[in-house]
Amino acid sequence: MEAKEMNIFEKMLNITNEIANVTVGEGKSSYKAVGEADILKAVTELEFTYRVSSYPANREVIESTMYTTTNNYGEKNNIFSRIKTTYRFVNIDKPDEYIETITFAEGIDTQDKGSGKAIKL
Repeated sequence: MEAKEMNIFEKMLNITNEIANVTVGEGKSSYKAVGEADILKAVTELEFTYRVSSYPANREVIESTMYTTTNNYGEKNNIFSRIKTTYRFVNIDKPDEYIETITFAEGIDTQDKGSGKAIKL
């Protein structure tokens, strides 16, 4: 079946089935652990193939806390952030057809980058 004729569930099923085969490296040096860049590349290519667009439709800071740790070198301030993100996957051929999923992510940084680390795509 051609991608343009599929509904969003059929498209997502095909993307999910194909993404399960992503590995790092080739031949004898390949293994199952997968890096972030490998996943993003594979997802982007499959979304293009199956005509699906995804984006963060909503983000919400659930928690943002500063705490101090102490070691032999002194004190260090850390900012912990927990972010709730709703991702939307849209059927390009029928834009009113979409699936949303909610994810949670955490980020820690000594300055102001904790929330940025949590929302990194």
